[in-house]
Amino acid sequence: MKIAIIGAGIAGAAAAFEIARRGGRATVFHHVTGSSGLYSGALDLEPWDVADHRSALAGELSEFAEQLGAWALGESARRVATLEGNLRPTRGSDRALLDLERCAGKRVAVADLERDDWDAPLLAKSFSNSAWALQTGTRFFAAPVAGLQNGFERRISGYDFAALHDAPERAQALQAALRASNAGADAWLFGPWLGIVRPLADELGVALGVPVGETTSAPGGAAGARFEQARDRLMARLADFHRGQLLSLERSKSGYLLQVRDRPPEPFPIVVLATGGVAAGGVALERSFERRGGTGFRLSFDAPIALELDAEVLEGVSSLSSIDFVERGLGALLDIGIAAHPDGSVPGLPGVFAAGEAVAGRPRTALMAAASGFRAARAALDYDRSAS
Repeated sequence: MKIAIIGAGIAGAAAAFEIARRGGRATVFHHVTGSSGLYSGALDLEPWDVADHRSALAGELSEFAEQLGAWALGESARRVATLEGNLRPTRGSDRALLDLERCAGKRVAVADLERDDWDAPLLAKSFSNSAWALQTGTRFFAAPVAGLQNGFERRISGYDFAALHDAPERAQALQAALRASNAGADAWLFGPWLGIVRPLADELGVALGVPVGETTSAPGGAAGARFEQARDRLMARLADFHRGQLLSLERSKSGYLLQVRDRPPEPFPIVVLATGGVAAGGVALERSFERRGGTGFRLSFDAPIALELDAEVLEGVSSLSSIDFVERGLGALLDIGIAAHPDGSVPGLPGVFAAGEAVAGRPRTALMAAASGFRAARAALDYDRSAS
């Protein structure tokens, strides 16, 4: 068995995990941070505002979350606070996010740090006036915390501020500041700053005896960084993991020849494409002055693969041109992707499978990306058995 996985976001990592779970070992090529590294920390199957958050999760999702070590998935839904001042249900989350279902009917202190991107009194007011808080009698209030040690910490990014708290002395100082606040809180809610490598939210919760956690992260924040750290640890155990950009995929006598930057061409009989969509750079939006109409999409690598948008497929080449966004709307940026069957197999290319946001028309949610990675991996293994 020789399977290449291109991309190590949530879908690619899930595909590698499923192959390992079934006794194989994939070769994974990963280039740069994609949308998985930019996610908020909330984990949904369907878009959260229309999802049934009571639905059961597949067993492999729970097992993947446990092995990854960065996610909390339970039998019931969770509720998280967003940076924008909303409280929303979610099927799971980054482990550092505060699960407000545990805090229903209690007093939740919103840590009031003097950061330029954080307004604790306003957020506490917004959270308190939400339908869920009013229904459950949950109260939010701003509580001053001496959490800054230098003036520049007011303005540095959330990621950089979170990374500061990986240092033991910063973690200890924050714990002391919370004890000194005398807020009388039943739980503490912070911005997305409680460490990247260090599980500081859990440490503070144990030390204080009350739940401690974060809001969701902005793109490029702590939640995405934690996923990538956990992903790298998991891939080191389960797959042959390489950094490199896919330049081309072409058919060969033995299946497919992959050209990865700074590596010699390498043949693989089976390839799983988890290269992401527009947000991750797997699909590029380009403006061509050579084509009439001008605006179009193409894959970020050369391959005889068709892109699809709203069931419109341009066969034989990996581009769609003359896209009218006035007519189609900006939703086209989310819907464009590789034309694939439900199991991820790519029409006309036996042994090639697509997963995650690389697939056209798939809901752009974290758990759906993982589920599509599982499906593509199973289809790839079935193909390998049938071809043997």
